[in-house]
Parts: sequence; structure tokens; C-alpha cells
Amino acid sequence: VVYDNPYFEEMQLVEREVLMYLHVIPKLVDFVKEQGEMSLAGTLANMFPKFLGYGRIASSYFLVLEDFTTREDDFTVIHLRDSSHTNATVHVALKRLAQYHGALYALTSQMPEFRQQFPILQKNEMWVESFHMFAELASPGTLKWIGFLHSTYCNNNNALAEFLKTRISLTDNQVRDLGELIESLTPHLSIDGATETLKKTNTRASASVLCNIPIHGDAHQLNTACSSNDVIFFDLQMCWFFDGLFDLHTYLPTSTTPKQRADNLPDFLKTYYTTLSETCTQLGMSGSPYTDMDHFMECYKKFLPWQVLFGLYALSFIGYSDAQREILIELENGMGSADREDVVMDAELLDKLDSSTWRVSQHLMDFFMDMREQGLCEELENL
Repeated sequence: VVYDNPYFEEMQLVEREVLMYLHVIPKLVDFVKEQGEMSLAGTLANMFPKFLGYGRIASSYFLVLEDFTTREDDFTVIHLRDSSHTNATVHVALKRLAQYHGALYALTSQMPEFRQQFPILQKNEMWVESFHMFAELASPGTLKWIGFLHSTYCNNNNALAEFLKTRISLTDNQVRDLGELIESLTPHLSIDGATETLKKTNTRASASVLCNIPIHGDAHQLNTACSSNDVIFFDLQMCWFFDGLFDLHTYLPTSTTPKQRADNLPDFLKTYYTTLSETCTQLGMSGSPYTDMDHFMECYKKFLPWQVLFGLYALSFIGYSDAQREILIELENGMGSADREDVVMDAELLDKLDSSTWRVSQHLMDFFMDMREQGLCEELENL
């Protein structure tokens, strides 16, 4: 890890990750063993790579971790450009997160002094300062690109529209609803607008955190390795004390497609909630911090603006390759009006984009519709 930005060093990213590997995870595993739950302790220990050491040479920090790709289960990291996680993998990942969160909830509830042992992880202002940086990564050009695709798609007399319709599929209702949604979200997805929205979301969520534990903090697809029947989470630099629901809102929009969530979200969330409750009960608690599934869903929706951030970041910043982004930027710089007559340049540039570009672009348009169905607009109004 090379800190090319002083802010990253101020956030103590390496110190956070080392702390998790050397102290938090071992203490958690020991606590679970003391409760007589040896199988769960083994599951939690294997949920992360083995940590072998760390050091610094000049300005570079080195963390030495197990090469988990050599484990017998053949773990691999799947890139968003290539594929999403299968439904089976999503259920396993959410089950593992729920076991991790539930065990930490039991530990911190039965040993309140545990929180005070890790002051670095209590420094939540790191996120307040990060809002603008993340908004810059997620927002620039994304809404403009989606608006261009939408407006061009609506122009039936345009050759470029016909070209796009061979790459992207939208129903008439989706075309109508997406136009309305883009208009309503525009104020929230500028850099300043996104920064302010995330600050308000964090303030509201912080006031009602029910499961204040050391979360992963950055559980997106590229920080998750999966095999045929298990997952490993790594890259713990963004860990901090907060609600475990935050991890759900980083994992789901970056590891599943909008279509997967439209078809399976209730089942995905039920897996997490049920496993969380079972784990808490298994470790001596009366249940999870949420009174029932309805209460859980109410709390889950409060984090939806965060899911927009991570979804846009994953799709627009991680989903597109550097070469693809260069073409998109060239298109954005010369877009002008989507119904202009001269579309030759756009068509030539668009033709350079490979199938993964259109896969990600389809996901982007579907993503906005998915957020609408989950109640994003209502949560923004509540802010």
C-alpha cells in the first residue's frame, strides 16, 4: 500500500487492517470458542485470509497475507465486468456476514469494554471526510452518460437510437420511469449534492445504530473471493465501528445485478436476518438487535443512499475498464444534443465499446430502476 494522498495516511488504513487481523478477529474467535461453538469459531477464522505480518519500506507499507487461491476450495475473485456472484454465492456471503456481525454483536454486548480497546476504529470521522472523495469517484459523468443513453433511446428517428437498441433493452414503462427518475435524482447526484446526501444519511444512521460493531466497511465484489461453496472477505482497511447493515449495502450492489435483486432481494435479506438471529441466540443473546423482519427492513432502507453511492462507484468506476472510460469521456465531451443529425462520430466511438461495456451500461440503467423500487426516492425525501 503506497499512500499517494496524505488523507489516506490520516485515516490510518494500514493500522486499521493490522488491528483487525492481530486483535479483533482473534479475540472474536476466542470468544466464540469460549461459548463452546467450535464449528462457528472455525468458520469465522476461515472467513478471512491468514495474516502473516506487515512492515514498511520507505513510503510503502507491506501486508503479508495467505494466498487463499491455493486453498483446496479453489477461491477466485470475480470481476464485475465479467460476471456477478451467483445466487448460491450471494446466500453464502450474506450468511457469513451475518455470522460475523452476530458474533461481534454478542461479544460487544457481553463485553462492553471491547469497544474501548480499539480507539482507531472509533474514529468515524474518516467517513465524513471521505464523502466528497467517494462522490467524486461515483458521480462525474455517470448521470450525464445515463441521461444521454436514455434521451437517445427515446429518439426513434435517430440512427444512433437504433444502434443503442441493439445493445440495451428497456420497456416503454422503464423508459418513462427512468426519465422521471433522472430528473428527480439530478440534484442528489452532483458531487456537492451527493456529498450532502451522504452526510445526512450517515448522521441519521449514526443516531439509530443498533449493531455497533467493527464492520468490514468495504465488502464489495473485488474484496470477496468465492469458491463453489464458501467465500472469503479481505482488504479490511476501511473497517470501523458501525451498523452491519452498511456491509450489506456495499456487497449487494457491487456483487449482484439489478435483475438478481429484483428477483431475489427478499430471499437474500431473509438469509442474512435469519442467520444473524440464529448466531446471536447461539452465543447467548435473546436474538438479533432487530425486533423482527419488518424492523430489520425499516433499518435496511435507511442506508439506501449509501447503496446508490457504492452501486454507481462499482458500475461506473470499477465496471468500466480504463480504455472504456476514455471512450465514454470522449463521447461525453462531444455529446451536445442526443437528437442532433450528425451522429457518425458517436456511432464510430460506440462501436469501439465491447460487450462488457453494454453489460455494465444495462446494469446502470437497471440499477436506477432497482433503487426506485426499493424506495430510494422516499428515503431521500425523509432526509
